[in-house]
Amino acid sequence: MKLVGLDLIVEAQKRHANVAKRLATWAVVVGSKATVWSSFQDVRKCCPAADKVGDRFVFDIGGNRFRLIAKINFPAGVVAVRWFGTHAEYDKIDVEEV
Repeated sequence: MKLVGLDLIVEAQKRHANVAKRLATWAVVVGSKATVWSSFQDVRKCCPAADKVGDRFVFDIGGNRFRLIAKINFPAGVVAVRWFGTHAEYDKIDVEEV
């Protein structure tokens, strides 16, 4: 998959050093040429804790302490990172608006 929004991941790694390694791992796995998702079922095979909210996909990072929201264009093979934050911050936003 092609991963866009890496600047958000880099910024999140600076703000949350305790989860930087897990974010980097997520980015490597998702951005790998070997990763090909054509449906939500494919996403769940790779990331079993992922959820779909409207047209957004929510990934648990760091043992349910952090959330990453992405939009996925399956036909184009693009994962666009839209938001990253703590679980508490996630509870205060509208997932479909980010």
